[in-house]
Amino acid sequence: MAFTTLAALPAHAADALPAHAAEEPEWQGEVLGTGETDLRPEVVAGAFGDVANAEALTAGGSGSATLTWDGTGVAPYVILDYGPVVGGLPYFTVESTSGDVGVRTAYSESLKYVIRKNESQLVKAASAGAETVYVTNTTQMTVGQSLLIGTGENQESATILAVGQAAVTTTAFAPIAAGATNVEVTTTANLPVGAELLIGSGAAQQSVTITAVGRTSSQTTLVADASAGATNIKVASVVGRQVGDVLDVGGENVTVTSVGTAGAAGTGLGVTALTANHVATSPVIFHGSGLSFTPAVTAAFDAGTTLRNPRTGVTVSPLTKDHATDSAVTSSPGNVVGDNAGYLGAGVGSPRNRVTQVSGAGTYTTPANALQGGIRFHAVTLTTPGTVSISDVGVVSKFPNYGPDDYKGWFLSSDEVLNDIWYTGAYTVDTNMVPAGAQNNSTFPVILDGAKRDRRIWAGDLFNAGRSTYTAFGYGPQGSEYISNSIGVLGSRQAANGSVPGESANWTSVPAVAQFYSTAYSIYFPVGLVDNYRYTGDLDFAISQYGRLRAQMDYNLSLTNADGLIVTTSGSDGRDWDFYDGGRAGTVTATNVLYYRALSEAAWLAGHMIENVPTNAEAATWAADKAAWEARANQVKASINATLFDAERGVYRMSNVNTGNKSGNAVPQDANSMAVLWGVAPEEKVSGILDYLKNNLWGEQGPQPFSPDANNSTLISTHISGFELAARYEAGNTEDALALTKTLWARMANPSDPFYTGAFWENHQQNGDLTDANKSLAHSWASGPTWNMSAYLLGVKPVEPGFATWTVKPHLSDLEWSEGQVPTPSGDIKVKWSQDDDEVVELDVTVPDGTSGEIWVPLAAENSVSVGSEGATFKGREDGYDVYEVADGGDYSFTSAVTIKADTPVIEGDLKVGGTLTVTGDWSPNSTQLTYDWYRIGAPTPIQSGTSDSYVLTDRDKNRRIYVEVTGSFGTRPPLTVQTDTTGKVAKE
Repeated sequence: MAFTTLAALPAHAADALPAHAAEEPEWQGEVLGTGETDLRPEVVAGAFGDVANAEALTAGGSGSATLTWDGTGVAPYVILDYGPVVGGLPYFTVESTSGDVGVRTAYSESLKYVIRKNESQLVKAASAGAETVYVTNTTQMTVGQSLLIGTGENQESATILAVGQAAVTTTAFAPIAAGATNVEVTTTANLPVGAELLIGSGAAQQSVTITAVGRTSSQTTLVADASAGATNIKVASVVGRQVGDVLDVGGENVTVTSVGTAGAAGTGLGVTALTANHVATSPVIFHGSGLSFTPAVTAAFDAGTTLRNPRTGVTVSPLTKDHATDSAVTSSPGNVVGDNAGYLGAGVGSPRNRVTQVSGAGTYTTPANALQGGIRFHAVTLTTPGTVSISDVGVVSKFPNYGPDDYKGWFLSSDEVLNDIWYTGAYTVDTNMVPAGAQNNSTFPVILDGAKRDRRIWAGDLFNAGRSTYTAFGYGPQGSEYISNSIGVLGSRQAANGSVPGESANWTSVPAVAQFYSTAYSIYFPVGLVDNYRYTGDLDFAISQYGRLRAQMDYNLSLTNADGLIVTTSGSDGRDWDFYDGGRAGTVTATNVLYYRALSEAAWLAGHMIENVPTNAEAATWAADKAAWEARANQVKASINATLFDAERGVYRMSNVNTGNKSGNAVPQDANSMAVLWGVAPEEKVSGILDYLKNNLWGEQGPQPFSPDANNSTLISTHISGFELAARYEAGNTEDALALTKTLWARMANPSDPFYTGAFWENHQQNGDLTDANKSLAHSWASGPTWNMSAYLLGVKPVEPGFATWTVKPHLSDLEWSEGQVPTPSGDIKVKWSQDDDEVVELDVTVPDGTSGEIWVPLAAENSVSVGSEGATFKGREDGYDVYEVADGGDYSFTSAVTIKADTPVIEGDLKVGGTLTVTGDWSPNSTQLTYDWYRIGAPTPIQSGTSDSYVLTDRDKNRRIYVEVTGSFGTRPPLTVQTDTTGKVAKE
């Protein structure tokens, strides 16, 4: 039976919400959360097999859905869609059952992975009549399914009768000459003597039989220079090496005399003396004995050629067509499995499906310790024959699911795409939040890295996630405490050497379970702690964590060289956000820019502690810390610019050394973005750095995180791109910041995208696709656009802790208008601005009592002038803004304009004695101050009583014609006077 789509997927979760009252603000309709705790699917995304009344399982459905299976073929299933991703404890309610029946439920963030199909290729040509096909993998193949073989007109469907073994693959390490009976290979696993070996593919493929199995060949690199005469070499890997191995080091052969450990700091390999000098990154090659086979090959094959043992394959109904090697193979309709979720924190269910034996009516709920986050698609199927009628399927929410009334911050603009992105980022953070009691009997709220996985606290993720949390959900139990608690968990498990763990898998245990991840992620502890203080103003929390911060700073110092820079290895200490790339060795620029930020932030915190509690017994220690950290920060900044900046290209390089085959001269997105954002980069270098990133790393779907010579993954990072956004805004490069926002994040906020979840993704490939079913599609580190738009498009940022002082500095670009609200611990800051084609900018700002700050009024042109409300003191002009200072809370309005413009004003009213005339007209800017002079035709002076926009006609006006001169004044601009047309004669009363 074919898979059937029963309804269109929901375009937007808000579409399913009750209509807001007319008086509610427009922004509330953008919010994706509902505030509900019992979450029901919105639509049926598809069904297969004997399923009746599937619509009953949606929020608007009635009655029961019935699934029936006789045990043959593929079991029936229903796929339900919640719209935006949700999380919690899935449940279903059974009304009746034919007996003891197995019900499997499966969960996925994307439709692609909720039903899993086999996708493979033929490793060996299959002829018409064949009953066995040999394939690259048999994952998700089951008896009774259809197997689609080939494409286009040559495609055919066969029924799977038995599933055997998939082919085993290895690779030719070196070229294979015609006539050869041996091949060097990269692995010999599951390639026994007597097995068939298929060399190559297509028409050139040859079949041979393995006669002997030897050792594999491999290549590593020098990680340090090796001089002539040396008897020890430092290598990136020692895996597989043995005493007596002959190695090719940069073209000369040496013999291994001892095997130590890998890396620049490892003990390396003992070898017979080198005869020449060899630089780091030189290849180190071992040629193994490989596989011997018969008969000899009749043609040559290149290094890298694929070799396969087809093994037992898959038994199918007889084929009717011929199919070549490498033909596509796909199973259908697939299995109800759900996507993947690995490296999970405590209290989370794995795998992404669950089988429940149902014997009667009742509600079956997932156990509390098997929470499932990241559910957009929820599938239901049977695992044993029988009939089950189900009336309800849903999820008991275990995330805040904040509705419009819960939002403390909001944002709108003239660009609806940006609006969608802001609220998608806010919802992303929401899905990653774990309220007290929601997971594993937790007693306090925290924020995790992903809704689906890892569901752990990660230090580096807290920067973007934290700022977006403060921006959307404010302060206290609903917002900032999620961040401070997460920081506190990591600090509570500080190691004896001072390093703070980079992640916590279980914050609910006592003590918490946490572990060191990397040097960089330990450095994020002081960075996150101080940023929390900057936004919240919570001095007590900062002081409570200060000892831990101080120990972390001492640990950082212990890792530095003579230049004051931290040195890492290619091991775990050198890892960063890109865990899949492994460690980076040397004085890594990104790590040291982060170290600079930690030093300058720690000094800033110490200074504020002294200022706020100068009588504290530790004040002298704080003062000494402040001075030491400021001095180190200056040294680190100078050393970064002296040793890691490439003047020729105008960018920072990845490191001072190579890490294996990863070039230290590669250009990293992270280091360059952070150097601009945090003031490491000299001002005159900033535009060149940003231009280089745009011209060399940007692609159609977003930035490549490293230049190709890094030999790292090219996965586009939503995390690091959030830092690049901030760097561009900070540098005044708003146009490119908005371009990057739309290029990378717009598709994730678009309900028509096939991977839409209402949240932002962990990362994706350069072509925009996802790498695998394990990918997180609701990852809080990706929320950078949300806080960035509020901080820069609205322009609201804290200066002193807790927004005691602040700046409002809107970045306009080509937007027509924007408005929104940014929460602070003292109250909300509201901003509304607009600009028009007449180069007029209007700005309204409301700030809370007890705070003060600067309001930067944008100027559309160099010759613009501005005016502001009473209570706003003009300070001066800087970088295209007029800067005003306000000393207390209140409402403030500002206008900037180049010239005064007006249409011809018009007189309207009752043209008779005793009647009232009014003059109206359009002026730009709107805040132009107007004065009025009413005249009788022929009179040399204005009418004494005619000084407002209206005038009551008197007996002296009878039979006279009237006109008005209106004069507009704005700032220091010359006044403009315009005159109405004259009226007809005034009639008698």
